[in-house]
Amino acid sequence: VSGYLHTQLAPTDLGSTHAWAEVFLPGAGWKGFDPTIGAIVGTDHIAVAVARLPESVPPVAGTFVGPPGATLTVGVWVTALPA
Repeated sequence: VSGYLHTQLAPTDLGSTHAWAEVFLPGAGWKGFDPTIGAIVGTDHIAVAVARLPESVPPVAGTFVGPPGATLTVGVWVTALPA
């Protein structure tokens, strides 16, 4: 699974993509496991794409064209909505 992990990290970490694995457990269904942080996937994991192979869900696709030295800045902000 490719997406984002909502954390209270420094602003320089905003927009960093994150990935984790999901497995099907008979009787329990699909369960997510995040080996990066050593935890079960929770509400702070925001899925954007799911595929069998990691290369099938690149975090960014497209083209940026600009003058020499141009940069592209990306940020992701998350707002929790009431259930």
